[in-house]
Amino acid sequence: MEDLKNQVKSLQDAKSKVQHSIYAAIRNGEEIEDDVNTWLTKIREGEEEEVETRSSNIGACLNLKQRHQLSQEAKNIVGNIAELLKNGTFNKVSYRPALEVGMWATTRYMDYVNLQSRMSIAKGIMEALGDANINKIGVWGMAGVGKSTLMREIVRKVNKEKLFDEVAMVIVSESPDLRRIQGEIADTLGLKFDQETEKGRASQLQRRLSKDKKILVILDDIWKPLDLVEIGIIPSERCKIVLTSRNRDVLTCRMGTQKDFEIQTLLIEEAWDLFEKMAGESVKDPNVRGIATEIAKECAGLPIALVTVSNALKNKILGEWKDALRQLRRLVPRHVTEMLKRVYSPIELSYKKLESQQLKSLVLLCAQLSPFVFYRDLLKYCYGYGFFHDGIDTLEEARNMLDTLLGKLRDSCLILESFIHGFRMHDLVRDVATIIASEDHNMFVVIRDDGGLRTWPEVDSFKRCEAFSLLGGDINQLPNEMECPELRFFHLCLEDRSLQIPDTFFQGMDKLNVLDLTKTQLPSLPSSLLLLRNLQTLCLDQCMLGDISGIGKLKNLVILSLLRSDISKLPKEIASLVHLRLLDLSNCSKLEMILPNVISSLVKLEELYMGNSFVQWEDEGLNDERKNASLAELNHLSKLTSLDIQIPNVNNLSKDLMFEKLERYTICIGDVWDWIDSTGRTSRRLKLKFNPSFQLQSWVKLLWKRVEDLRLDKLNGVESVIPEMDREGLQQLKHLHIENNAELKYILNLRTPVIAFPTLEMFVLENMISLEEICHGKLRLTSFKNLRVLKVISCDKLKYVFSSSIARAFHYLKNWR
Repeated sequence: MEDLKNQVKSLQDAKSKVQHSIYAAIRNGEEIEDDVNTWLTKIREGEEEEVETRSSNIGACLNLKQRHQLSQEAKNIVGNIAELLKNGTFNKVSYRPALEVGMWATTRYMDYVNLQSRMSIAKGIMEALGDANINKIGVWGMAGVGKSTLMREIVRKVNKEKLFDEVAMVIVSESPDLRRIQGEIADTLGLKFDQETEKGRASQLQRRLSKDKKILVILDDIWKPLDLVEIGIIPSERCKIVLTSRNRDVLTCRMGTQKDFEIQTLLIEEAWDLFEKMAGESVKDPNVRGIATEIAKECAGLPIALVTVSNALKNKILGEWKDALRQLRRLVPRHVTEMLKRVYSPIELSYKKLESQQLKSLVLLCAQLSPFVFYRDLLKYCYGYGFFHDGIDTLEEARNMLDTLLGKLRDSCLILESFIHGFRMHDLVRDVATIIASEDHNMFVVIRDDGGLRTWPEVDSFKRCEAFSLLGGDINQLPNEMECPELRFFHLCLEDRSLQIPDTFFQGMDKLNVLDLTKTQLPSLPSSLLLLRNLQTLCLDQCMLGDISGIGKLKNLVILSLLRSDISKLPKEIASLVHLRLLDLSNCSKLEMILPNVISSLVKLEELYMGNSFVQWEDEGLNDERKNASLAELNHLSKLTSLDIQIPNVNNLSKDLMFEKLERYTICIGDVWDWIDSTGRTSRRLKLKFNPSFQLQSWVKLLWKRVEDLRLDKLNGVESVIPEMDREGLQQLKHLHIENNAELKYILNLRTPVIAFPTLEMFVLENMISLEEICHGKLRLTSFKNLRVLKVISCDKLKYVFSSSIARAFHYLKNWR
């Protein structure tokens, strides 16, 4: 029996070590390997057997035969434990769950992929994917013909037919960014890079792709040959690649594809079929129908033209259809390329048919930016540019209007849904919008990320230019100054971070409202920049910053973004920016000093983003002894509606934080949380390591009422979650994760039946050793009705999760363990 005790102690130590790794993995959003879970289950069964052996013989007077039987049972258990200890060494206990490749099964999408010509190509691609002798497939066709849409259909079919275990689809674009491509593939496969160099990441990705699982990687929109090995991709029977391009030569001759499929423009019958379905009821009018067929022909069989024009004319009257045909048949600008001529008039028509000048201006502004546009960046630009007119007083109102406008542009097919935090504008739409902007609106844009641009562009129209964007290129010298008296928007993002900006560069830009100098080295702010009295938005994202104390001279600044910059100390002069409404310090990981009373001086601040940034908050009670900001300073920001913040030391918490106006927040409290940029659609996130000193304070209750994503760790001193908080709370909760508690017996302790967690989609419980019931009391049948993911890990006293009557209402549950 003594040997049994020793072995049990060794097993408990091994179990504890593995569980520590498990808890850390789950906090990082990782899934636990099946063999680890199996091992833990066997341990629990062994522990029960050992306890039963002991308890059945406590206080008993045993004869020799019984003692021999007991000794034999103990030997058997010792042998089992030795086997468990032998199998308890794991190379890794977890893996990152894969992101789902998004699908948008809209009517527009289905109308296109169900065309006979597209179904035929999709069938051929699926057959090639099933051929063991083919691992590299090419799909080519001119811009706007629907290659990307067809690839999304291939992803849908592959997943439905389970042809591959995992699928990753990445848009490459004209200027390949290897780190982004590697990162997007890794995210989809649940791989977390621990290497910084592209070469190291490629090696790590290659190892992941060469494992046992069958993997499909789709690289969409390749403009020039791509070195797959540099990315970390080696095609094989178990790792197949599909490449799409506008140029067949790039695929067959340069990339070595083994099977190629051409996507051609639609024939007249299919083109009309697609157009008719999109255009609505008005095409049924005999007077309109003939004109509509002529308009469909003008779209030259290109789906992008057919979709944008049909949406622009949807349910319009006869006169508008006639005028549209006239516009489509007029001559396009002489300098438009041959490829662009086929879509210029249709896209221009869609632009002109937008219902307001504000929508048109938004299209032209988006064309000034990179192909992938982040919502938060666009809001910064629009607000500083004076894009929002009368009646829009706050950033919250501006964001809501921007959401509405972007929705209309999506409906018009002028922008594409691309990722959670942003969108993409199709290259052809951007090219047409750029021409319109330069010809009619004095906007000039050069987007060259391929290093081909080496000298500053000479543009005769600079003097009348209102907006100027230069993205990419290897320019090594800027002019001393630019004479741009009408310029209001200036966006510069070059590859050479060592490029120096002349001190006089911004002279002659007196009307400038928005200035973005992403990836620039600024030992100090140019003196000419500090004279820009009309500047509203200043973005110094990813910049190498030195002394920026002069920023206090920009008295009219409304938006300041230092996202991902290497700033270590926020200058006290920022306190002079009393009109500031948005301050973005996200991912400024070197920021360690914010002097007292700087934040509290920004009394008009509406949005403050400090995720993965400053955490050196000091106790407000120190007064004159403080060297850093205190959380109590946030109480001076009465207009604050958005807040991202990290508070590792709970002793720094203020008792009466005023958070009643927060519409969006990500707040991490306690020393257990690593900051992870959210990839979900929730806008109110709260992570708490509970402490009795603050868990019942009023500001926590305010956040609790509307939280959408809640994570709780170590709820010490409570037996259930809900009674300790507002019973009306958690009605909007979508994600709930509770872990590491030795005392909690119930999640809910109810005296009367309620509808609990009606919007909850993900529910995770782990390491709750005293948890006996999810709900002590009665639940109404529609409780947890939206639950999609359920995970219960190391909750040994929990006999069942839900009653059968409640579980029957789980219509959406697709992932549970």
